[in-house]
This record gives sequence, structure tokens and C-alpha cells, in this order.
Amino acid sequence: MFARARMLIPFLLGSVLLLRAEAVEFRVAYEDKDTPDHTGASELIPDDPGISVEMVKLIEKKVPDLRIVFSRKPWLRCLAELESGAADGIFASSFKLERLKNGAYPMKDGKDDRTYRIDTKSYSLYKRKDSAVEWNGRSFSGLQLEIAAMRGYAIVEDLKKMGVAVSVVDKSESALRMLLAGRIDGFAQLTEVGDYTLKKYPEFQTITKVQPPLVTKDYYLQISHPFMAKYPELSWKIWKALAEIRQSESERLTLKYINRYSDTAAEAAVPAPARQPVPAS
Repeated sequence: MFARARMLIPFLLGSVLLLRAEAVEFRVAYEDKDTPDHTGASELIPDDPGISVEMVKLIEKKVPDLRIVFSRKPWLRCLAELESGAADGIFASSFKLERLKNGAYPMKDGKDDRTYRIDTKSYSLYKRKDSAVEWNGRSFSGLQLEIAAMRGYAIVEDLKKMGVAVSVVDKSESALRMLLAGRIDGFAQLTEVGDYTLKKYPEFQTITKVQPPLVTKDYYLQISHPFMAKYPELSWKIWKALAEIRQSESERLTLKYINRYSDTAAEAAVPAPARQPVPAS
């Protein structure tokens, strides 16, 4: 009996290795900006990588024949690599008809199916506290200069469709400093990112958020057309797994990172203690 068991061990080990070897690699790109969704502002992936990164990583537990490989880069490059097939998926991508050329969304009856979204987010307008610029939920008043927005973000086209002149930037801090200098009238940014940046940097205390939000959008894990064509059933497994993860894990992960970022912002807002003079020796 023991001899027979010893003979089975190599067979079982070989079977496990074969299953691992057959796992499909899913190359996922996401933005190299520091937010609660994806922490750190570089190509490096930290140990606590962010809300959305953890959610996507959890897909492997629900889809065991998948191996996810992450990379970070500027958002426009994420979109370009999805279109070329250099990336199999990107997040988080709001639904735009023109992005259908870059990759696939979970669709139903010709529309994006929000059942499979990774998150829902709003954009808000930030202005100087002494500014007369207002937003009533439908139109702006008091605009004389441009509104800044992040390069490649969906809000850029939304603002242009409203007839607003837009200045694109690569960093929130750059836009807010332009706002302080009077070079723009406002900054349109994802609300959680804008709020975090105001809390983190004391220099922006004269900037405020305008209510109501400019727009609210659903965001998705977008999948490349080559991957979707090769693995259609697997692609839907990925979206369905992510929907389940959003329902079961989103609140826990949001609390984890929002608390962490609030603590970080509070620490950043506390001035460093003055250096004590060193006694002459």
C-alpha cells in the first residue's frame, strides 16, 4: 500500500504542475498615479497596492485558471497598450463609445452593463475660495479662464462638450498650483483624489470643492479585443468574478485605504517641529 502511494506522488505533483503551466496569463495595466485605488506614484507595485488593485488580484481566487500580471504606466499608454494587445486588461476605465476601439466592456443590449463595474466615481470642480465660478449641476457661471483636467481622463471630453476650454495636466498638484496662481478658473478631478490632495498639502487650504459633482461615472476592467476573441468565456468569468468581489470586498478595502490615506494626509499637514539650536561645544 505504501509503495503504491509513493508511486502516486510523482503523478500527483506532475498533475499540479501541469495545471499551473496551463494557467492563462492576464496582463493588466493600470495608472502610475498615487490614489487609494492604486497607491504609489511610480511603476513599482507596493505591498499595499490599493483598493482596485487588490480587487483585481482577488479574481485569481475565483478564476483559478488565471494568472494576473500587473504593470503601471501613464493612463494614455494603458489605453494604447490595450488597443495594441500589449496589455490584456486595464482599469479603471469609464465607458466611452470611442474607447470601444481600445478594448471590450461588459455589454448588454448595446450598452455597458453596470452589473460588472469595478466602481462608481464622481468628478468634482475645485476652485479658489474667493472665486465667483459656480456649477449648478447643468452649467457653469463666472468662467473667464480654462478649467484644468488630467490628461487622458474622460472628463476632458465631457467639459469640451459643454463648451468649456480645457487645459490638460499630468499631476493634480500642478493644476492646483495653477489655480492658486490665477492661471485657470478651476480643476476638474476625481472627487476622492481631489479631496485627498487638498488634505495632504496645506498650501491648498484656500481651494474648495464645488457642489454638486460635475458627473458620476461607472468604471470597468476593460479587456483587449485579442484576449476577448481568444478567451470569450474566460473574459466573462473575469467580469463576473469582479462583480462578486466588488459586492463582498469593496467596503472592507475602501475603509482600509481611506483610513490609511486620511492618516497620511493628517501627518503631512502637521508642520515639522523647529530644529533646536545645537549648543556650542
